[in-house]
Amino acid sequence: MVIDQNIISLFISVIFVCTTVLIAFLLYKFCHLRAESVRKLIHITVSNWVFILIYGFNTLSYALIGPIMFIIINTVFVYGGFGRYLGMGDRKRDNGLIYFPITLLILTLCKYKNVMTDTDVILGVLAMGYGDGLAALIGSKVGKHKYIAFGATKSYEGSFVMFITVLIIALILSYSLPIALLLALCATILESVTPLGLDNLTVPIITALIGALAC
Repeated sequence: MVIDQNIISLFISVIFVCTTVLIAFLLYKFCHLRAESVRKLIHITVSNWVFILIYGFNTLSYALIGPIMFIIINTVFVYGGFGRYLGMGDRKRDNGLIYFPITLLILTLCKYKNVMTDTDVILGVLAMGYGDGLAALIGSKVGKHKYIAFGATKSYEGSFVMFITVLIIALILSYSLPIALLLALCATILESVTPLGLDNLTVPIITALIGALAC
């Protein structure tokens, strides 16, 4: 019996996310990793699901199951108080865990409706996952020069990491240098000025849209 590729990809998606959360929990519980580091570790790792989306699914109905399921699970996780097991408790920031799979849902629809190419979708998700994740992790360690944006404290070092990360991602994905610079700048600005974890929506969606329009 041949198992549908979409079912295999869905199974891999569940295992991938569950394993990521389990490893994060173990690192928090036994290695005393800071809650913010745990959050960003999950953030960065889960963003790689975009490759399962692009190369594993070939049907919209199946591709949507993962994001919808993660929206439901993350909502229960945040509002059910389960975040405390990973050291989380800031409801406004934890809502970002819900916004990210909503973004994946929107970008999945854009991919299958031919609004964006596969490359644009990968760009958007990785700009948020790696760009924002590394900016927060590195910025919290070496960020000495602070600024305030809409009530949130940022560092110029973290924003620089965001810019360089998105620039590298865009160049690897074969965007031209001028467009890559534009994408990196826009993503960095969006991450800096978007409050309340909503950058998990604005950064990937708008960056991917700019990528699609620029090409």
